[in-house]
Parts: sequence; C-alpha cells; structure tokens
Amino acid sequence: MTEGTPQRHKVLAVVNRKGGVAKTTTAINLAHGLSRKLMRRLAPEDVERVSDPSSIFHYHDRIYYLLGHVLLIDFDPQGHCARGLGIDPGRADIGEVLLEQQHLTEAVISADRSADGYPRPNLWLLPSSDNLESAKDILRLQTMSLTTKRNYGLLRILSDRLGLAIERFTFIIMDCPPALDAFTQAVYQFADAAIVPVKPDYFSMAGTGQHITNIFEAQVRGIDINIHTIVPTFNVERQVLDKQMVDELRQKYGNIVSAPIPRSQQVAEAPSVQQTIFEFDPRYLNPATVAYQELVDRVYYG
Repeated sequence: MTEGTPQRHKVLAVVNRKGGVAKTTTAINLAHGLSRKLMRRLAPEDVERVSDPSSIFHYHDRIYYLLGHVLLIDFDPQGHCARGLGIDPGRADIGEVLLEQQHLTEAVISADRSADGYPRPNLWLLPSSDNLESAKDILRLQTMSLTTKRNYGLLRILSDRLGLAIERFTFIIMDCPPALDAFTQAVYQFADAAIVPVKPDYFSMAGTGQHITNIFEAQVRGIDINIHTIVPTFNVERQVLDKQMVDELRQKYGNIVSAPIPRSQQVAEAPSVQQTIFEFDPRYLNPATVAYQELVDRVYYG
C-alpha cells in the first residue's frame, strides 16, 4: 500500500440534497478505499519489529500492518451501507446511540469479510435503520427546550455521543440523506468537510448548485464546514452534455472538482453482490475503479 500521512480532514460528510447521485456508493467506496490505504504489507522478517502486535493482520499467506481504522457512519434511515457491504447489523443502530439506548462501542460493527474472501480488517460501520427518523424527532423536541440555538443543541448531542469515534478512528465517512433539515446541518457542523457527488444532468446540477450555495451560506453563518471535493458521477465522456456540465463545474468551483466517475455497469453491480468496486474489480480494469481510487488518494493526501 502507498505510504504517507493522512491529511487534516478526518471527518467527511458525503452530502447532496438531490437523490440518485451515487452518494451511498461514493461513501462506501471512499471508506473502503481509505481503509486499504491504511494497510501496509509486511515481510515475515519485519513482524518482530512492530511495536503493537494488535495492529498485525494475517490473511492467507499475507501479513499486513494496520496504520489506522476507518468508520463509515450511515445517517440515512434506509440503511443501505450495511447491505452494500454485506454486513448484518443485528441490533446495532445509530438511532439507539443518539438516544443513549446503546453505547457507541456496542453499535460500531466490523465490516471485515475475510471468511468470504474480502478482508476489511480496519473498516467499521455504524449502521442505520428506520429507527433514526423517530430518534431525530425525539432529539428535535429535546433541543427545542434548550436555551441555546437548536443546531448547537443537536451538535452537542452528536459530539457527546459520537465524539469517541473521533479519538479512535483515522477517518470517519458519513453517508447523509438527501435533506437539509436542522439535524443534517448539525451533521455538517460535526464534519470537517463535505464530499458532494453530483450527476451531470440539468436537474441534478441545479439542485447541487443550490446545495453548494447553502453550504457557503452556512459558512457565513458560522457553521465550520467547507467543501473538500465535488465528485461528478455517472459521467459519459462521449456525451456532449456531460462534458459541458463537468466543464461548468470546473469553471465555477475550480480545483475542488475531482476527476469524473464514469458511468459503469460494474459500479452498479458491485453493491448487489455486496462488494465495493475495489473488490469487484481488483485488477483496476474499469476506468470507474481508477477514478474512485483517485478520489481516495485525493482525500487521503489532502
């Protein structure tokens, strides 16, 4: 694995008010890709030099040193992150954590599937379910009674009940639902930066433009979040409209726009067999796999 020091943005919210832009797909592949960056292959003779034996991971005839861990938090009540990774969440539920009915350490589950041939020793998931909607309603009522601003009350709850994750994980990727309510704005405040996937069509571009404007306006109001990367998804290079839309994004937002993720049947099929694109296409034969790796590197190095 490529060596290097992760950059300063460790809590990233994958956001877009517009649905159908590959937000969850991007969150899953980004989280898994970052966890892969934090695995270093070791030669057998180097194992004895490792000061922390708990960071050693054996898989068949390979030995890895884990440089850190990645947490994927599912803030979407649909709970697609667990399904896409092929993980049974059991009773683990972020809604229960936010209501203090479960401790964070009980609700964070391993996404490792070494037994199935998909080693993910340092990827973890805080899953979601329909319970999150009722939890959000309860939290809104609780924060309305506070003398502080509502968003600050929600932010304090997120910080109190998820703050331990910041101490323990190298990266935290948050998959957010297509909404911009008080709860989502509190998630923005909890995050260091936003990753914004956008589909290059007229309506998605219009919705994303408004969403990005909302984030810039939030900065003016004192919400400490910036846009780390805008990710064009479902891109068809030969289509004139797609090229025009990507060019428009780059003209308007500059170098925060990443290389487009090509429209790919493999990207669409990977979640249906409960794999990330890096597992579905391990030889990087698909341009979309290469593009997602470029996004991972961009986030990892800054």
